[in-house]
Amino acid sequence: MDQITLAVDFRKERKPFRHFFGAVGYANADYTYTEASQKMYDYLSSYHNHFRYMRLHNILTLHGKGDFHFLQGHDYGNASQDCHSFDDDAVVSLDDAGRLVYDWTWVDRVYDIMLEHQIRPIVETVYLPSCIQKSRELGFIPKDFKLWRQLLEDFVRHLEERYGRAEVEQWYFEVWNEPDNHGPWVEEPASFFALYDYMEAAIHAVNPRIKVGGPAVKQGEEAFKIFRLFLEHCARGVNYVTGCFGTRIDFISVHCKGGFPNGYNPSSEVLFDALGRFLECLKEYPEFDGVEFFNDESDIVWHGNLGIWKESWLNFRNTHYPAGFVCKMITNYCAVVEDQHQVNLSIVDSDNCHIQWERFLFSGNRSQLTPLTKYPSTDLLKKAIFNAYVLLSRLGDERLAASCATEGFGRKFGILPTRRDDALAIMVWNFEDGVEDDVNRRRFRLEVSNLPFTGAYRLVHYRIDREHSNAHAVWKSLGAPGQPSAEQIQSLREREGLELYEPVRPIVLDGPFRADLDLPMHAVSLLLLVPENRERPARLEFIKAVAETGCNGNRQVFLKWRPCPDRDFLYYRVWRRGDDEAEFRVISDAPSLNTATYTDMAVSPGRTYEYRIQSLNASLLESDCSEASRVALAP
Repeated sequence: MDQITLAVDFRKERKPFRHFFGAVGYANADYTYTEASQKMYDYLSSYHNHFRYMRLHNILTLHGKGDFHFLQGHDYGNASQDCHSFDDDAVVSLDDAGRLVYDWTWVDRVYDIMLEHQIRPIVETVYLPSCIQKSRELGFIPKDFKLWRQLLEDFVRHLEERYGRAEVEQWYFEVWNEPDNHGPWVEEPASFFALYDYMEAAIHAVNPRIKVGGPAVKQGEEAFKIFRLFLEHCARGVNYVTGCFGTRIDFISVHCKGGFPNGYNPSSEVLFDALGRFLECLKEYPEFDGVEFFNDESDIVWHGNLGIWKESWLNFRNTHYPAGFVCKMITNYCAVVEDQHQVNLSIVDSDNCHIQWERFLFSGNRSQLTPLTKYPSTDLLKKAIFNAYVLLSRLGDERLAASCATEGFGRKFGILPTRRDDALAIMVWNFEDGVEDDVNRRRFRLEVSNLPFTGAYRLVHYRIDREHSNAHAVWKSLGAPGQPSAEQIQSLREREGLELYEPVRPIVLDGPFRADLDLPMHAVSLLLLVPENRERPARLEFIKAVAETGCNGNRQVFLKWRPCPDRDFLYYRVWRRGDDEAEFRVISDAPSLNTATYTDMAVSPGRTYEYRIQSLNASLLESDCSEASRVALAP
């Protein structure tokens, strides 16, 4: 096997690296306050540099029934099979005089949960409340655009009153979700353009600093048509509100994914080919140079509600494959969107937080987590794709130039080298589209030259592949139990996190850095080079310690604490003391515990436990233990 050289040279151009991948989403805002989704938020916010934004539908048509309609067989969480809420919405109504009346209770609950977890919304002003729809058949068009404008003005005023003007200015407001799904708009999109004009006027009348955009079309000929006409309207068309030419737009959004379930093979090229068509069209409008660009449904394949019961090959969603796909995808966004097209890419949102759609353990849906039995269990397990985002969160804020003379670079294998101050984070992947693993293993020689810093360092090497950071592989090794025992669950939890490929080791940087890597197909490695540290990490702070009933009826305790922000953070150590014990003892000392949640299954009813947490850095220095958090279990 020939060795492939990947060269990184500090003398070459360096570029800012924004963590544009820090956004995710799911289908229905009403899912937010369900117990399973709230546990999901605990996981999604359990590491430093976690997701910044969450995108979801139906905020103006919340019904307040949580997952009721989903459990009745409606995947998108409403009384109808599509995303619309007909006569079931609880937020907006009209009084007898035709005036708008609001109950913001459920809106507040949704956004309170997000912000509690330090995640901000991408607000889709979709769909229309029943009371202002033109008709049941044309439920996406207001019967009176002035009512639409008034609704949005009142909505934004309420948000600013509750969360503060400065906070809401950091949110994004998006006009719709996939207007190309509506045939009348494909044939004649004028009313869609009016919908946007009135939305933009309403929101900016309240606060001109808020960012408003769209059109959030998906890939396909209907979408390309609407996209071009939408840009033309915003650039040069007559504004339906002002009568002047042009409408302000602060970000431009599309949806491109890697294929469809009936294609039997996810393809990053399908995603980027479609994206390229949108970007070429965007170039025709210099008015929008520098405007923020989103792909805010950037997923591997469409139809996240379908799982292995529909198409067996969707089992890939359970494995390390989507983790590698995401890491390759992020690298290619840098190369294609930022470097080639010179676009201001600010959001790549993957719509992969559908814990409701993950109906049973490893059901193969578009979710980063899976229930240990069946939904609506809150006893959750991380999939490998969750670990991909933990890995990506460790990348730096400056992107370094990389080169390789071997054919296939950037398409079949690649590298994303980054820097933060005097630390390096270098991601290397071996990934070809297609779900076959046992081919094209590759050996790499990484060479980093002209380093501007020297001294004693620690090398931390993380890996995601079939054998590492992959709970699904562990589950298969246990016989793929449909309802795992407590002992099997413990085995799964011990291996569900982001794992080291090799022990942390000291190195000395006094010239070029070199490392040899052997990556099987669909594998990702992250190399962290952090300076040796003589300062102990800061003391941690608990968020919660909650007694729970596990999926097998067992008692357990769920812990969450504030994640360590240090760039050389390595892992957490968990201490526990029972009410009959004099001293605390260590119950977890595994390097794969590198996110700030832990489930203790070795507890007994009727007892009281205290917990403390430590963090350790790559130099193996320990923080002081946290203050103890106490939890009493019912008999």
